[in-house]
Amino acid sequence: MFLHRENDPSGALLIPQASHAWLAWQLASRWGNRRFVRAAPRAEVLAAVLLHDAGWTEFDTDPGIDTTGRPVTFDRMQVTEHLAIWRRCVGRTSAYSRYSAILVATHFTALVERKTQHLLASGDTAGARAAQAFRAEMERLQDGWRESLTVDARYQPYLEGPAWHANCVLLEACDRASVFLCASLEKTFRVLAQSSSGGIEEVELEGTNDRVWRVRPWPLEGDRVRLHCEGRRLAKATFESDDDLREALIRAPTERLTFTLQRPSAR
Repeated sequence: MFLHRENDPSGALLIPQASHAWLAWQLASRWGNRRFVRAAPRAEVLAAVLLHDAGWTEFDTDPGIDTTGRPVTFDRMQVTEHLAIWRRCVGRTSAYSRYSAILVATHFTALVERKTQHLLASGDTAGARAAQAFRAEMERLQDGWRESLTVDARYQPYLEGPAWHANCVLLEACDRASVFLCASLEKTFRVLAQSSSGGIEEVELEGTNDRVWRVRPWPLEGDRVRLHCEGRRLAKATFESDDDLREALIRAPTERLTFTLQRPSAR
């Protein structure tokens, strides 16, 4: 779950991971132009973006509350539970496409490396060991799927080198942008993008208001892209029990949230 504008007087919007992934998919489907690389093979890369959080569905249906009475979100949960959900995300993606699953497993391998460093810094050695074991498991899965796909002409050009790296960068960029938008983290943030010349460029997204973002340099098709996701509007920020939150989610209206990304020169 993402809490969009948690302190909003009208109530926070609770956005499921599936809707966040859908927003990331909308971004990926428009990603690429003369300056920046497009997804290839397109269907598999877009599937990876859409499915990379497919394991969160059960949790988001009934997230429960933390010690402060707030709904549990992805950044405030037990390490073992978080890793189990990531593992389920990879497994569900593999049911659609092994190549998509390699991308998702690689994505989580990078995330778990940062998570391990954070756990070690905080003194959680048990959590760090679990994270390291998860990374080793993801690397074994990647090796097996990659070996099985090397004989397939469709995937041979995209299993290593610049083409492989471009797909990893695209998934990371779309996921990161969607996280910042859904969680309303900062007014200005940056993502990395693979340029057509083979280099990596930094793309800045600057919010001119709550819904419009100017993007430079422009990595998408056209001059303007509108993205949207859905969430449940909560009437209050904290809850007395898990049952209290369940009842609130049943009553909460569903709302659609929109974001417009545009070139700096667009009017």
